[in-house]
Amino acid sequence: MKRKKALALFYAAMVSGSFVYAQEATLKVRVEDQTGLEKELPIEIKKNVPATETTVKKEEIQTRAGAGSVNIFKAIELTPSVNVQTDDAYGLGGGTIRIRGFENSQIGVTIDDMPLNDSGNFALYPHEYADVENLETITITRGSVNKRSPFYTEIGGALKVRTAPPRSKFTNSFGLKFGSYNFKRVFYRLDTGYLFGNKNLPKIFFSYSHTEADKWKGPGGAPQYRDHYTLGIAQTIGILDYEFYYDRNVQLNYFYRGFTYAETKDGNIFRSRDYTNKLIPGNTTNNTLYYEFYQNPYTNQQYRAIFNLNFTDKISLNFKPYMWVGRGSGTSATSSKIGSNYYVFFKESFNYTDRPGFTTELKVDLPHNSKFFLGYWYEYADLKQWQPSRRVDINSDGTYTLNNSASFRYNYIQRTKTTTNTPYVSFESKELLGKLDFNLGFRFASIKRKFNDYSTTGLPYYPEDGVYDDPRLSKNQTTSYEKTYKKTLPNFGLGFSVLDNLYLYASYAKNFRVPQNFLGTIPTSSSAQFVADQLKPEESDSYDIGARLTYDKFYIAPTAYIVRYKNRLIRVADPTNPTLLYIRNAGKVDAKGFELEVGANPMPKTNIYASFSYNEAKFKDDSFYDGSTRYDIKDKSVPDTPRYMVKLGSRFDVHDFKVSPSIQFIGSRYGNFTNTEKVDNYTIVNLSATRKIYKHFDLYMDVINLTNQKYVGRISPGTASGTYYAGAPFTISFGINGRF
Repeated sequence: MKRKKALALFYAAMVSGSFVYAQEATLKVRVEDQTGLEKELPIEIKKNVPATETTVKKEEIQTRAGAGSVNIFKAIELTPSVNVQTDDAYGLGGGTIRIRGFENSQIGVTIDDMPLNDSGNFALYPHEYADVENLETITITRGSVNKRSPFYTEIGGALKVRTAPPRSKFTNSFGLKFGSYNFKRVFYRLDTGYLFGNKNLPKIFFSYSHTEADKWKGPGGAPQYRDHYTLGIAQTIGILDYEFYYDRNVQLNYFYRGFTYAETKDGNIFRSRDYTNKLIPGNTTNNTLYYEFYQNPYTNQQYRAIFNLNFTDKISLNFKPYMWVGRGSGTSATSSKIGSNYYVFFKESFNYTDRPGFTTELKVDLPHNSKFFLGYWYEYADLKQWQPSRRVDINSDGTYTLNNSASFRYNYIQRTKTTTNTPYVSFESKELLGKLDFNLGFRFASIKRKFNDYSTTGLPYYPEDGVYDDPRLSKNQTTSYEKTYKKTLPNFGLGFSVLDNLYLYASYAKNFRVPQNFLGTIPTSSSAQFVADQLKPEESDSYDIGARLTYDKFYIAPTAYIVRYKNRLIRVADPTNPTLLYIRNAGKVDAKGFELEVGANPMPKTNIYASFSYNEAKFKDDSFYDGSTRYDIKDKSVPDTPRYMVKLGSRFDVHDFKVSPSIQFIGSRYGNFTNTEKVDNYTIVNLSATRKIYKHFDLYMDVINLTNQKYVGRISPGTASGTYYAGAPFTISFGINGRF
């Protein structure tokens, strides 16, 4: 009851704006005039920044995100060492990202400094967080991550998403799009400008979007529907600046079916087969694959604020409270034999989270263009996860009923409370002696997990999370645990302006990821507490050296890197009972590579952006034992990591058309740890074009996979074999965008 009251007070305070806080300088939207090369390029030219990072601008975000306009991963897919895969061309069903060989759950993501990784397993859902029309920038940090950001995980790098604040003038913005596979999207945003034209009053915007589309193969929608609402408020009151944002996303997606490596070789199966579209009485194999049993209904709500109190021109304090509320599930089906009959069982993997937190930071400007930062991150994440399994009774007419009593069971009932108390300190200095840039930071991470696993016997079906209030619910002591993970994480950067247009830098950071909440199947002779006590956070030591050269109409940024990754968390078999798999620190990976980022403005109203990546990530373990087989993985490549990637994008004007083509070459990859399942390279060509028809009104066209290339897209890697998903075919959409 106390916890619920605390959450209620938190909501009230957030909405009323009764806190007095502020926006940290690095989050403020760039207001300086951009001229020449930087104005034309789709990325910001980094000056005096001794780290490997790319900031993608607003127009490029909207262009590369495509007609779907929801997926933050697609918006950055042309940047170096970034491998983005989505199941559909629009990016509406989510997708995966790898940076330098490290996958989703090893990459930290924030929006306005609110962490977005799942608090349990650090998963990311890039299609749920925002409408890209409301975004200002996305910054990708590869390698050395600054320690002033709130991350549970950052082994592979970080993404920082920045919302576009309310506009200063009254504006209506809209978009209407239609496309292949019954794609439909409507977007509307209203900016009030300063209320009543008074700059002492707030600026407000409200936006709404509705998106729907059929899957490009198989039955069901992807999404069946997606409704997204955003509210933004900004105001300056004397020495106080504040912004407040609310996002609500409600959607239902149907999953695509995965395939084995052998099945990918049959183009007809891979490009057409999916889940079944009807139930057939008596056919368990068919019925287990019925599409309605594979869906993802979910509702997200984000409350976040940025408050900045400027005490003097040299001292400021910011406070950024946030609240995440998530409700939903992912569903699947299995078959099981009861007596002499086989039955289909419908499983719902529920995930309910309540996640309040805040960051606060004191900034002091020092002599010699230097700054000192002292900050703190607090979060309390309450995550409920449970999976009821209900028998499917199939009627003679092909309809079905979910049986809430006969053969009903819970496969698991869990609750994880994660409390984060993490102070940090940072110092940076710009242009020492007119040439030298320096930064040094330390984050003192402390993350406490309290994981409760409950007995599943004797409990009835509850449609929501009522099972947690059932008086018969009892904790299983041997499979529950409590553990606090602590780690000191430094970062260091040094940059030198050799010439006015040539900048050299070197950076280092120790990055980490704490163990996920579920540790695996614990042996009866041991306990989850014993397993947890042996665990340490994953660690990576990341070293970068790079340069940035601007010359006339060209920008070139080469980077070389090395990553030493240890304490890798993998599920290994118990030595006394190989059928039991649970997490241990038993893995190492060495990664190295080279990146090249190039921008050019060869002629007026024309820009070119290109990237080249060479990435080599290899396991350093001798072998891996999964409980039945020992696999040799030493010096094998990390799966789903292309060694070579080449990407090219451009934007130019032709006879009143603004044309934005792009081409991506993604090198060959492996789908398994043993490197026996090799996936061919592929090249994708995309094209986007707009034409102004009247003042601020534009016609829009977007084509994905112009040449209808057949390829393997997303991969879910496995030890001996992976699961593979087909890349989306030729997809075209049209629409109109406007503002008045």
